[in-house]
Amino acid sequence: MSSDLSSQLERVLSKAAKVVEVNSALKMRISELEDQVAHLQEVLSALQVEHADFQEQLQQRNLAMTVQSGSPARDTYSEEKIAELIREIDRCMKLLSA
Repeated sequence: MSSDLSSQLERVLSKAAKVVEVNSALKMRISELEDQVAHLQEVLSALQVEHADFQEQLQQRNLAMTVQSGSPARDTYSEEKIAELIREIDRCMKLLSA
């Protein structure tokens, strides 16, 4: 009877040791993945800044090409920008006259 209890205890202790080992390995893996996530977030942030810069450059290039071509049909960006500025000037004038 005591040998049965002893063997059962050994099995339980062996399984507990395996659980501790697996838990330790999983904690290490979690730590590695958290480091990887932090690194990838930094990379993503840098790429988003770069993307915004490229978008701005593209917009400026398109504006320059439109102005350079002199085509009024293709100058919608400039027209929209001018209309927006005129509306803002009108609002300011209304505020000043009020």
